[in-house]
Amino acid sequence: CTTSQVTTGYYDLEGSTGEQLDRQIRLKGPAKGHALASAAIRFKPLDISFREDAAGCAVSRARIQVIANITLPRWQNRLGSEEGLRRAFNKWQNYARAHEKTHVRIAELAAREMESALKALPASSTCKRLDKKVERTVKAKLRKHDKAQKAFDAAEARRLAEIFGEAEPRQRRSGTS
Repeated sequence: CTTSQVTTGYYDLEGSTGEQLDRQIRLKGPAKGHALASAAIRFKPLDISFREDAAGCAVSRARIQVIANITLPRWQNRLGSEEGLRRAFNKWQNYARAHEKTHVRIAELAAREMESALKALPASSTCKRLDKKVERTVKAKLRKHDKAQKAFDAAEARRLAEIFGEAEPRQRRSGTS
């Protein structure tokens, strides 16, 4: 039974133009201003218990908690800006929130897989040997999780590039910029 502890923090943006908001994101945003939003995720073992019997030492219980800290932008003084910019910012903020929540769901899936894999480990002759298997299993699942997070970001980057790549020629044809 995977549990999650998710907190959301904000960094404040000021400005009334897109350029000013972009500058604020570069100054204040996560990843040293290279991201609009972020989700810092870690896994915390709540309970990994062993049992010893005639068959050897086996995992009797495995519970992993996902701890995620989501960081999102919050635009402070939007009243003096254009309505179109306010709508666009709201859409980006909603997208960023959904994107980061997907990162949390990927982590929750990884935690469940980790728990299942640990419980499925065969008994070892000693708990010390089993502990080494647990460690290797956790490391392998963390690598798989990292790959899944990177694959999601890469797929989203391609999807957004396609969306913006398609929008650009239409804007030129219609005479808008």
